[in-house]
Amino acid sequence: MTVVIRIDGESQQRPAGLVSGAQLYDLAGSSPQRLFLNREDGIDIPISPEDHLLIKGNESFVVGDSQIEDNPPLRKELKPEFNGAHEIALAHAKIEAQALKAHDPQFPDGRLFADIPDAVDVEIFDHVRLVVQETDSYFVIPPGDAGGPIDVEECGKHDRRPPKGGAYRYRLDREKYTSETEKISGEEILGRAGETPPVAGKNLAEWSLNQKLRGGKRIKVDGDSVDLSAPGVERFESVRRQAQQGR
Repeated sequence: MTVVIRIDGESQQRPAGLVSGAQLYDLAGSSPQRLFLNREDGIDIPISPEDHLLIKGNESFVVGDSQIEDNPPLRKELKPEFNGAHEIALAHAKIEAQALKAHDPQFPDGRLFADIPDAVDVEIFDHVRLVVQETDSYFVIPPGDAGGPIDVEECGKHDRRPPKGGAYRYRLDREKYTSETEKISGEEILGRAGETPPVAGKNLAEWSLNQKLRGGKRIKVDGDSVDLSAPGVERFESVRRQAQQGR
């Protein structure tokens, strides 16, 4: 998704998502002056080339020569959305991703993501220093391989929403499989059953498929499409269909 930002009053188009300060300086041109995030309700935040911030559209940046410190204390604490609530308060706009996710008491070593409206969620790695905005939304999922597939079962068991976009690891019966997309059909899931080593999978004529949700509820899937990024999904179970007895 392409959005519009403004740098010294000039509109610029760029994709929504995580952007580095170095990229913003490139957009600003060859000016030797510093770049600042313009905050109408507070002190402007200086942007360093190594900083990162979430672009969602309508952000405004100004160029200037102010000697304000790199990460000044804010007049009013920032309260971005974090795991669906606005319970954390930041005294400074800049924070490393590792320090931000430490606010999660359950998964301080989990994986941090940013929720980008109408776009793919962005994983933010520990070393990244963020310039946080009030409108930002972050969430943490259980630990796993950074940049690797999302473990759907672990997210479901701990009531954490899997991020949108990317690859997913899901469990069918006793085995785990990977999907490169968030949407997958019940037929595709059953067709992969027993792939160790690869063999002909189960088919819908002989098997049905259940989706187990957090709390124990089961939903029959069959040929329907499944969204692996939906909250509450734990695993899938194959069930042999009962043969119909003729008279």
